[in-house]
Amino acid sequence: MAIETLFAQPDYEVNDPKDNTQSLRDFGKHAVALRNILYQGGSFNEAEVLFMENHLQVLEMAHLWWKRKHSHAMKGMVMR
Repeated sequence: MAIETLFAQPDYEVNDPKDNTQSLRDFGKHAVALRNILYQGGSFNEAEVLFMENHLQVLEMAHLWWKRKHSHAMKGMVMR
C-alpha cells in the first residue's frame, strides 16, 4: 500500500456552530487518550509516528492561523 493512501484522510467541515462543541469534546477525549498512551510508554512503528507528527503539525498550523485571525477578540484574555 502506498504511503499516500495510508495517510489519506477526508476533509471534515463543520457548518453548524452547535457542532463545534461536540467536535471540541471529541478532540479533548482523543487528546487525553493519546497522552495516556504516550505516558504509559506505548510503542509506535515509523508510519504511526509520522502519521501522528503530521497531524499534530496540521493542528498546530490551524491553531496559529486561528489565533492570528481572532487576536483582536482575544485581547485581555489570560492564556494558559
